[in-house]
Amino acid sequence: MEKSIVLMNAIIFFYIVQRISEIFISKNNEKWLKKNFQAIEIDSKESIRMKIFHTLWFISLFIEANIKHDLQPDETSAVIYGILGLCLVIRFHSMEKLKHFWTIKIFSLNHQQIITSGLYRYIRHPNYIAVVLELIFIPLLFKAYITLFTFSLLNILVLKKRINLEEKALMSHKGYNLFFARKKRFIPYFFMLLFSFSLKASEITYHFNNYHEAESSKNYIKFESISTKLGLISTGFDGYAKEIKIDYQQKSDEISNLIVIIPVKGLDTNNASRDEKMHLQIMEAEKYPVIAISTNEAIVLKEGEYTKDMVFKIKDKQTTRPVKLIIKKDNGKFLVSGTASVGLREAGLPDPSILIAKVRDLFELKFSIEMPN
Repeated sequence: MEKSIVLMNAIIFFYIVQRISEIFISKNNEKWLKKNFQAIEIDSKESIRMKIFHTLWFISLFIEANIKHDLQPDETSAVIYGILGLCLVIRFHSMEKLKHFWTIKIFSLNHQQIITSGLYRYIRHPNYIAVVLELIFIPLLFKAYITLFTFSLLNILVLKKRINLEEKALMSHKGYNLFFARKKRFIPYFFMLLFSFSLKASEITYHFNNYHEAESSKNYIKFESISTKLGLISTGFDGYAKEIKIDYQQKSDEISNLIVIIPVKGLDTNNASRDEKMHLQIMEAEKYPVIAISTNEAIVLKEGEYTKDMVFKIKDKQTTRPVKLIIKKDNGKFLVSGTASVGLREAGLPDPSILIAKVRDLFELKFSIEMPN
């Protein structure tokens, strides 16, 4: 028997064993999810369609590869082996990150947990990257071009339906919708990860114990408005974010994919009763726990004044507002400060006014954040 035939069938056998092992892992995870999260399967026919599709792919691959019993030249094969090795790393990475939540079947859970670390920081479906590439490069290795083109085209339809089902279940979870709304499914950011190694993902977090600690910090997000009592006396009041999380990507002196997360319960003024009303009644913190501010526009870390459009997602509504940025360099670091204005009505928030005190609709936002060079 030719060496190429032995190697070819050994590779096919390896992937068959790998797929079968995934079925057993999935079954164990399914039992755990049903026990701990009352998981309910969405469209039981979906997993059957996937099993049929991959079974037919293996049959087609085995028949065509053994008819041709030919491999690509050594140089080309080496590149393909490298890609397939990367695919295995991505698959195992996805399974490790999802742990018990990794299943072949699609489930709806009572308390969905959202994974945002690792590759999930950049894309929604890293596991499907591996699937797509394996369906292309394994047949390519064996010059099984009929299998390659036929099943790659069919896979577009199969994956589209499956991903739509998954995301329909996941998008009902506010955390998923918030974090992944601007993330691509896989293709654009996948190539970004492969070819843009200089792009560095970063995170900045700030936590203050109370209003006064946030007020005294050089890094802050502040909101201001005016309250007019009995239509005669106007006084200003302000508040600070006690917790701030900033996710962004940096390439050289350019910031991209910026998103700022502010927990609603971390918004405080120097008035406890006002805070309670803001958290519970106006912002409905239990139902809408965070405010997100994001922009798709790149921010160049260069001294000067700039205006960028940013999306403010507050409760279940989002509005785009211009944000003025002032960038200065201080002790080797860039200090990004600025202002923006957001109206209560445009943000879908109820008027916090009471009978004797009218609160202005417009709230002014001021901020100052120190960015690494």
